[in-house]
Amino acid sequence: MQIEKFGSHQLLKSINQQKVVHLIFTEGPISRVELAEKTGLTQQTVTNIVNRLLEEKLVQEGEPVSSTGGRKPVPLTIKGSHLHGIGIVVAGKYVRGSLLDFSFNRLGSFEREVVKYESEQHLLDIICACMDDLLQHVPDRSTLKGVGLSVQGLVDSRHGVVLRSPGLRWVRIPMKELLEDKYGIPIFIENDVNLLSLKENVNGVLSGSRDNLTIKFDYGIGGAIISDNKLVAGASFVAGEVGHYKAFFGPDAHRCFCGGTGCLTTLASISGLQGNTGQTFEEFRQKLREGRPESLELREQIMTAIGVTVANLITILNPDQVLLTGRITEAFSDQLLPRLRDLLKTDIPETCRNVEIRQLASSPDETALAVGFVMKNLFDVPVDSLSL
Repeated sequence: MQIEKFGSHQLLKSINQQKVVHLIFTEGPISRVELAEKTGLTQQTVTNIVNRLLEEKLVQEGEPVSSTGGRKPVPLTIKGSHLHGIGIVVAGKYVRGSLLDFSFNRLGSFEREVVKYESEQHLLDIICACMDDLLQHVPDRSTLKGVGLSVQGLVDSRHGVVLRSPGLRWVRIPMKELLEDKYGIPIFIENDVNLLSLKENVNGVLSGSRDNLTIKFDYGIGGAIISDNKLVAGASFVAGEVGHYKAFFGPDAHRCFCGGTGCLTTLASISGLQGNTGQTFEEFRQKLREGRPESLELREQIMTAIGVTVANLITILNPDQVLLTGRITEAFSDQLLPRLRDLLKTDIPETCRNVEIRQLASSPDETALAVGFVMKNLFDVPVDSLSL
């Protein structure tokens, strides 16, 4: 019984500390008094926790700030320069990695272009080459808190399994297990658009939104759904795969790698455009600049398909915001965003028309998003502990 009590006490102590760390991470600079108010813990408990965190060099104190009376509060922040993470991006044509501290200063970088992933082992070998290179730049292995892996494909993030990776179609690679066994470092894996959505919901253009949709039109097409502030993965982690919405018909319904025909990705993605029209995205853009009729007609066709897709997704999911990103939307933004906003007035139910369409001005650093995922996992409070 005493052992049980000791175990419960240690668990509660750990949870309380994680709640404090989470608040410092998400709301810092923040004072000890504010931490006590927001967590419901006593000021003495908060002081004890903060002292431990200072000793562990996880947090740091700033200069005291003015107050209306009494002792000046001392702001607390995460000691970002003392902590490190590796972010690796697995894309269709490259593997890219960075070693960053938690203030997002870059200490090392890696990139390897890939014509084609020949096998699962080939993919793993390139990721390991990236890891080996970046680990040489880590100043102290004890400060490396994990590796974030961003994959342009389907991912079971709960178990760290890549279900479909770029160029390898449907596979099941237990990436987390393989890399943790090899390197002894925590590995966190997520789909690339989900990572972008999580970041923008926490402290980006979607902060303040509870229900939103992010769609990336780039080499491929991906989406992420947030409902009531939670990421929706779906029963088999396919939720948000809007690239396979049926958007083209008749002679324009090209065969898709998924086995179907007419998917949005067959013409509205960079890879699909090249595969089905025989021209690169840059060649297509140059023809648009020259005003070639066939290219202008194709752009109209693509924008119409995107508009129909977004309108139907708004009707089904009822988001308050839709965020568009990727090189396709960057290239078409002058025409695409006005088109979509006009659609809101005619093609969706009146009850859904309070939705806001937004676009990221430029694509963020994906390796930084992957390191941000390490930070999120390190500082989050486990969901199971919230009822304790």
